[in-house]
Amino acid sequence: MDIQFEKTGPILVVTLQGRLDAAEHNMIRESVGKEIESSGSKGVVFDLAALEYVSSAGFREFFLLGRQLQRIGGGLAVCSLQPAVQRIFDIAQFQTAYPVCLSRDEALVALGSSIA
Repeated sequence: MDIQFEKTGPILVVTLQGRLDAAEHNMIRESVGKEIESSGSKGVVFDLAALEYVSSAGFREFFLLGRQLQRIGGGLAVCSLQPAVQRIFDIAQFQTAYPVCLSRDEALVALGSSIA
């Protein structure tokens, strides 16, 4: 699992590459949590274009981070999902809680308007 961070205005963009499974989910929580704290971001966009697989444990981290961000007046969005990952998000109806967008730009706009 490779994680990259990019600050875009008040929003932190997190790019995940590889597989997010039970062995990797704690790394997501810790590294993204530290980056949110150090950057002062209230909004996070997960760019999942290079995420090949997500397990239930990994998927759960998106919900937990979303709730954490909502408690501080922020939000979360995901974008650019691969078909296998998209199916998991669809089955769990993730889009009822958080924006699921086709592109990073679309996610930045959707999240920017909700945390402004």
